Amino acid sequence: MSSAYLFAIAAILACVSILLVFKINIEKLKEYPENTAAIQTKFFIGVAIAEVIPMILVIFGMMDLTPVASIEELYIPGIIVIFALVFSPLFIFLQRSVGVPENAKQTVMTFSLIGIALANAIPLIALVSLIMILP
Repeated sequence: MSSAYLFAIAAILACVSILLVFKINIEKLKEYPENTAAIQTKFFIGVAIAEVIPMILVIFGMMDLTPVASIEELYIPGIIVIFALVFSPLFIFLQRSVGVPENAKQTVMTFSLIGIALANAIPLIALVSLIMILP
């Protein structure tokens, strides 16, 4: 398997798992906005656990960072990584705007911005890594 696909798999795994953790915690935050600190702590722990396998895949991909023979080898992994970069903010913005009580809007907005940054971290690393192996 090419290292480009390792980066693509890492991006999708990180995106899906972090968005799952985000969805669970934002629903709790919408119900109990007074428990912001505890919910954010659980979210950060969940993200740390969710990023273990994608980080291992990124490390394995970095170990085999040789340029590809032609750019066509990067089309599918590149599309996958760009899809992850576009899908995660879209999903988070949709979750942010549905069913938020008035007293929790600012807290949910802040939590959403943190979620976007964390959900796009691995896909951004994957995109930069794909650029590094261009012929």
